[in-house]
Amino acid sequence: MTSLRSLTPVALLLAAACATPVAIAHPEHASLAELRAFQVDQQVFREQNIPPMQLDFPGHGRVTVREISLDGYPGNTYVRCRFTYQNRTEKPVVQAWIVLDVLDPEGRVVASQASVAIVPVPIALQRGSNFADELRTQTYGVHQKPGWSWRIRCIAQLEQDEEPLDPPAPEPNGFQPPPMTIKPRISPNG
Repeated sequence: MTSLRSLTPVALLLAAACATPVAIAHPEHASLAELRAFQVDQQVFREQNIPPMQLDFPGHGRVTVREISLDGYPGNTYVRCRFTYQNRTEKPVVQAWIVLDVLDPEGRVVASQASVAIVPVPIALQRGSNFADELRTQTYGVHQKPGWSWRIRCIAQLEQDEEPLDPPAPEPNGFQPPPMTIKPRISPNG
C-alpha cells in the first residue's frame, strides 16, 4: 500500500510535466524563405498585370490576354498566359504564330514559347474568327531581377490569291466521257 502511495505523486508530477506546453524553436528552412519571396513576386506581378489586355498587331490580328500570372515554385518559375487570337485582317489567315517572350532588364529575350493558331481542318481562319490557347514560358530566375518583363508577339500568314496559270489551262472542248457504271457484286444464288 505504501508503494502505491509513493507512486501517486510521481505519476501526478509526470502527467503535469507532459501537459505543460513548451515552446520548441525550429530553425526556418531555407526553402521556406525562397517560397515567401516567390509569393511576394507573384503578388507584385498580379498588381502590375491586370487582364484583360487587348494587343493589336496591324495586318496580323488581335491578341486578347485573358489571364497572365507568374506560376511554378522557386527554381521552376514561368509566366502563364491564356489568350485569344482574333483575325482582324482583310483576308483569311492560314495560320498565326503567337509568341510569349520573357525579357531580362536589358530587354534581351531569356525564353520564348510559341503557339500556332491553326484550324485542324485545312481551312483558313476567316475574318472575325477566334482561336484560344495557353502559353507557358520559363523565367530562368530573371523574375527576381528588377526591370524584367514579358511581351506578346503575333505574326499571321494571310491566304494568298490564286495566281493565274501562265499559259492558261486549255478550256474543255465540250466532250465529256460517259459516266462509269459499277454493277453490284451479288452472287447468282442469292
